Amino acid sequence: MNTNTKSVSKVNAFFNKLKKYNSHNIIIHSNQENSLRDAILSDGRSNKVSKIDGELITVKPNIKVENFPYTGGIKHFEGSVSKNDDPIIKRIKENGGIVIGSTNMDEAAFGGDTSTSFYGRCINPNNKELSVGGSSGGSAAAIASGLVNFSIGTDTMGSIRIPASYCGIVGFKPSSSMTNNKDLILLSDTYDTIGFHSNNVSNINNLYKIINSSIHNCDYKPINNIKCLVPNQIFNNDINKDVIEGFKEALLKIGKNGINIEYNDMHFWEPNFHRKLLLKIVENEGAKNLKELLENKASYITEHLRNNLFFGKSIDKQEIKNIRLELEILKNQIKIIYKEFDLILMPTTPQNSFNIKDKPPENQANLTSLANIADLPAISLPYKNGGKTFHSLQILAAQHNDEFLLKTSSFFEKILQ
Repeated sequence: MNTNTKSVSKVNAFFNKLKKYNSHNIIIHSNQENSLRDAILSDGRSNKVSKIDGELITVKPNIKVENFPYTGGIKHFEGSVSKNDDPIIKRIKENGGIVIGSTNMDEAAFGGDTSTSFYGRCINPNNKELSVGGSSGGSAAAIASGLVNFSIGTDTMGSIRIPASYCGIVGFKPSSSMTNNKDLILLSDTYDTIGFHSNNVSNINNLYKIINSSIHNCDYKPINNIKCLVPNQIFNNDINKDVIEGFKEALLKIGKNGINIEYNDMHFWEPNFHRKLLLKIVENEGAKNLKELLENKASYITEHLRNNLFFGKSIDKQEIKNIRLELEILKNQIKIIYKEFDLILMPTTPQNSFNIKDKPPENQANLTSLANIADLPAISLPYKNGGKTFHSLQILAAQHNDEFLLKTSSFFEKILQ
């Protein structure tokens, strides 16, 4: 008789710990009975079917999970339940992963502090006065609280990496072709990308390999041959002094471990300018994807979302065409960069987590949005530069070099710890 009850213990521990975080609005739905059933099945297997077999996973509710809320944080969809699983969720379940709960998120994945959904503001487990970021703030908080080790969210302009930065965890946005966004409650069909949160790169890698069965050609060159580019633009933008100091300290550690780092201008990239262009595309596509809610004056969406969607709808076709051309030029210039460099290094956010009493900084996606525009795999790694404040290093690899990024990020993670 198999007496292993490891997964069952994890489920019980989750629900015991959840009582502590009930007021944090991190988890908006869970099912103890079904989770225990899946845990018993996992514990009963003499041979695990994968490295995530028996692991607990939470999911953002703009992603389909059978019999789970499928609301996208939108009050109009309150009570909506998915009848089936997203292909990603199906693969997770087939490999023994236990989807234990849904996480809080910004309304329609349009927001920067996970406060706009009808579920209420998500509270940062590390510091109640600081924001978790958005729009996948609940996903990041589920990791930071220790409730789970795996969480799935979406990233449009930095919605995985910004919350990871603010919560002191790892956040990974794959190349868009590695996952499929067709079954999401879409904000932007061009840029919405499913991504992952965890407490270390190894967990991210294990989850990624389960979800992405495709094999892509990656350049697995020795670590000491890797060339990293640090764009000089980041030092000329509105970035907090403590972020720059922490970033320089991280670069010093990396350089001492044999990584080649070069500082150079990417004159074709203007972080604030290009972030604003991306936002216009997101608002324009959001107006189309959420057309029924926008045109229905009685629909339950906030004025904030409605106004932004109206603005997106008002942008004329020629301007959208011009913006797409501008972003495509930037994307092609980035491809040229990767002919010489393997990785781009920069802070994840221009500031560390802000006080929840303050308005979300407009520039918080300035540095993350480049990966969305150029469709690059990007990861956010936490570290502490003395004191108790979390800092975050963002690493970007060439398009489709996701596995290479995860491999090298594991090495960087050890350096920063």
